[in-house]
Amino acid sequence: MATPSFRLRPIMKQGTAAGIPETWTHYPSVEEARAGAKLMYHDDRVLRVMVVTDSVGSFVEWIER
Repeated sequence: MATPSFRLRPIMKQGTAAGIPETWTHYPSVEEARAGAKLMYHDDRVLRVMVVTDSVGSFVEWIER
């Protein structure tokens, strides 16, 4: 069985998340994804961030500010 990896999907106030590097990063653990979300929240346009599994895109959790 393959080890799951995780991605971050931000909900934006305005624009797209394409310019935020953490959007494109593959995280090997939920803890590392949470750390990436904290960096994402430095951008004022980011309202919320969700963690999804990389392979299927299944929802894992919301990460609050």
